[in-house]
Amino acid sequence: MGGGEGIVTAPHLDVPPGPGFVATVAAATGIHRADGFALAQLLITHPGPRRQNESAETVEDGMRRLATSLHLGPGDKEPPVIGARLTIRRGCAALDYGHDKYVMTIPPPSRDWLALVAHGALCRVCLVTAPLALAADQAETDAHVRASLAHGQVMWGSTFARRRF
Repeated sequence: MGGGEGIVTAPHLDVPPGPGFVATVAAATGIHRADGFALAQLLITHPGPRRQNESAETVEDGMRRLATSLHLGPGDKEPPVIGARLTIRRGCAALDYGHDKYVMTIPPPSRDWLALVAHGALCRVCLVTAPLALAADQAETDAHVRASLAHGQVMWGSTFARRRF
């Protein structure tokens, strides 16, 4: 399933992963600032198999299913706009990943990230299928994302917060 072909379509990939799997992924927020422009970011990774019923294959399958349910595109192409998938409420953030009953909670983001997203800014979602240790520092994370991109293991898209009326 590697290579730069993007997401491989298969019937089982059309079913979002369950909340048990989504609870095992790691998410980190950040803001990319360049040339007076700010872009909210959400990085989604998995630390690899940790539970008795998990293997490298089941984790990769779960991450690919998550990417498919979010409608993410290959990391080496222009990121698609995947619609309003973020909900911001009382300082908490959640990502609608396509499950009919559950959303993915995002660890407490900074006030700056929340304000940016709440005011309508795009948020770049970057999902990496290759496992990343929970203890990875910024340099290790950057190197991991770059290596994963080179191996076709990065999917991404742009989302925004739902408007509340």
